[in-house]
Amino acid sequence: MKTSIEMFLCLARETDDGLYGEPFLVMPLVSQAIDQQRYLLNGKLVDVEFDDLADPRVFGHPQAFSIAVNNLVRNAFEHTLDGQGPITIRINDHELFVTNHLSSDADARHGPTEAEPQASQGYGLGLGIVQRLCERNGWSFLLHADEVRVVARLSW
Repeated sequence: MKTSIEMFLCLARETDDGLYGEPFLVMPLVSQAIDQQRYLLNGKLVDVEFDDLADPRVFGHPQAFSIAVNNLVRNAFEHTLDGQGPITIRINDHELFVTNHLSSDADARHGPTEAEPQASQGYGLGLGIVQRLCERNGWSFLLHADEVRVVARLSW
């Protein structure tokens, strides 16, 4: 609930308080998002692979970026079932990828028709807000989902 309120307040702000051109480091915000959302993996056998191939600085609103990244990481952690994975989080010079790998032994146990709706629940309002935050900051957001994985890409 707190995250949703913060997202709405960030979008509703009429002024940017000079923060939309502020440079900030990506790595600390991504690491913080992983730490804050890790509780969603409790009781699940899911690996998280974190590839920091670069340590870029981004221009924009750091709170908006943090909200977007937290939402993407939370979705990945929340919608990955026990035994599915790994979840891959990769930072390049100009983009962040958050990937849920959905193919695993869990697919064979549940069958594709049962696993598919469960994997897609919740990928709605929050991602729309992520899109709006990105548009407002001049970033790009894309989501690709198929039967093997869900890939969220945030680029700047």
